[in-house]
Amino acid sequence: MLNTRVIVNKYGGSEVINVIKEPLRAPRKGEIRVKVESAGVALADIMRREGVYPLSPTPPFTPGYDIVGIVDQLGEDVQQFSTGERVAVFFNGTGGYAAYVYAKIDELVTVPAHIDAALSVAIILNYVTAYQMLHRIARVSEGESILIHGASGGVGTALLELGRLAKLKMFGTASSTKHQIVSQHGATPIDYRNEDFVHVLHQQAPEGMDAVFDPIGGQNWERSFQTLSKNGRFIGYGYTSILEKGQPDDWLNGWKSLERKNTTERGNPIHLYSITALKKEKLDWFREDVRHLFSLLEEGKLNPLISHRIPLQEAAYAQELLEKSLAVGKIVLIS
Repeated sequence: MLNTRVIVNKYGGSEVINVIKEPLRAPRKGEIRVKVESAGVALADIMRREGVYPLSPTPPFTPGYDIVGIVDQLGEDVQQFSTGERVAVFFNGTGGYAAYVYAKIDELVTVPAHIDAALSVAIILNYVTAYQMLHRIARVSEGESILIHGASGGVGTALLELGRLAKLKMFGTASSTKHQIVSQHGATPIDYRNEDFVHVLHQQAPEGMDAVFDPIGGQNWERSFQTLSKNGRFIGYGYTSILEKGQPDDWLNGWKSLERKNTTERGNPIHLYSITALKKEKLDWFREDVRHLFSLLEEGKLNPLISHRIPLQEAAYAQELLEKSLAVGKIVLIS
């Protein structure tokens, strides 16, 4: 049998993405082989492809954080899972774009068999990220006001949906063509291309934001600080501005600068969130949060927005859609 796998041959645009066929191997000791049903596409995949993500892997490599699939074969000494069982795998940024993947036990969680694979994969990266930032980091309370940058994206729509469940007052930045999505989730949209979000919020919410979630970085972080209330918390969780211009050092330097500061000039706490770092530090949190989110999904309280379902072989096209902001919600690759 052959495995289909997407590889990035060198740093660059979507043209550096290739699809290869290679023989399947048996899983090693303590390893599980999973037949992939769906794999998530993330902006960080594009950053790694271009070599601007901090500590980007050296090509050739296979992108991808999150997959959902069926246990196909067990390696020696694996007793926690069974063949035919549906599982999700969370990688540390590489490995997901394939028809079959190999994973260690601590990278897997059980997934309800009857839930759509695309909806399930949205939970693993996007919804866990959103939930942990809201409840583990910002510790939001009912009635608080929050600002979500990139509100129409995969994590953005997850923040909107979970924020609505938490009964928060929400504002979200997005291009005007995506305002309907933001409004449908109960948030006030702000057109980041034609409006100054700082000015809009000073007008509409002069008391300030109790939490701001910002994946953009750079000057946007500094401007986000200006929207915080007296007790507001800032959560930075990415640096997408680096895709437009800049070098990996810009991200690292900006990130380290905020880590050293810990607070804004007005004393508001600054939190820098990384799902991979927190999972490594608090694996029990990750597993607990995944179980909780799947229970909400089963109860019909969550409905992840799947923008596109695209064949694995068209991974380059999937990344182009995301890179050009032509997607709303989660893009999923289907094997």
